[in-house]
Amino acid sequence: MTLAAFTMMIMLGGLVGVPAAAESAPTVTAGSTLRITEAADGKPMILEATPDNVQPMRLSAASRAAASLNIPIHHYNICAGNNTCVENSVLKDRAKNLVAFFKATDDPWFISLNEVCRKDFADLSARTGSAGTMVVSLRQNKNDCGGDLFGSAILHPGGVKLDGIAEFLPSRDDELDCTTDECRAMLCLKLQTYAGVMTVCTTHLENESEWAMPQAAEYLWIATAYAAGQPKVLAGDFNLTPEQLRDPDAAPAFYTGMRDLVIESSETMPTWTDHDDDPATWPVPATPRGHIDYIWVDRRGGSIAKAAYCENEALASDHCYTSGSWLYTPPSK
Repeated sequence: MTLAAFTMMIMLGGLVGVPAAAESAPTVTAGSTLRITEAADGKPMILEATPDNVQPMRLSAASRAAASLNIPIHHYNICAGNNTCVENSVLKDRAKNLVAFFKATDDPWFISLNEVCRKDFADLSARTGSAGTMVVSLRQNKNDCGGDLFGSAILHPGGVKLDGIAEFLPSRDDELDCTTDECRAMLCLKLQTYAGVMTVCTTHLENESEWAMPQAAEYLWIATAYAAGQPKVLAGDFNLTPEQLRDPDAAPAFYTGMRDLVIESSETMPTWTDHDDDPATWPVPATPRGHIDYIWVDRRGGSIAKAAYCENEALASDHCYTSGSWLYTPPSK
């Protein structure tokens, strides 16, 4: 199958049927310049990566002339705590290969990453030729990152960063010290794109719904205020089902003004066994269950919702790779 044919298959049917070609995804050919911004009082630490081999997006004349722009957007959890990525580095390598592979075949404008280590964020920036920003939720992740920085990130090949904000979200424990403990955080970037200025956000919420619900509300409120009427994207691992996000008793009008680019019936989280206590159980086949990963976009224009891609061989993550396309019409058209 030619690359063009495979790309068309992705556009029409989602990220499905990925062959072992993902194992030979583009490798790093140049490094990234990494700039660390120390946290202001009560704010998360921020990292910005600029690759030496930055690959600016170029739209064809036909795409620019079309009534609406097709904006592919991706989201993926690189390495969850249960995977013990330090002990089984192939898990992270395979996950990063998927990101690089789908970047090359689907040409996304924005890639949201959760559960990513500093070195892997810089590596993916270089491998995809994409500038990016990372928000740190844990400064010393010994389980996955060998004691290094850990958090969420946005790669933005489809836009140039103008501004950004990072915030910690409400915690289950008021005594948490975010300089040493993991604190859930969100990141929003304002990007200059072919569609005008857009706001793109990512987060990773608590794994207990009683805390994830208020965090999801805070995420939406902060992002909406920051976007100030501009088109916005809110991606991330919410650890909440679609039914929970629509619960009017928990949060009125929860996400009703937005559209999810991941097909709702698409389960995004494979089952997993405890690799820490029983490494012999790794790898295991991924059996999807639950829909907890989202790519929310404003209800402007149309969309192409896609099924999640879940590996059925060695696990790359305890999540499936999610994507979709926003058919957005800029105000000037």
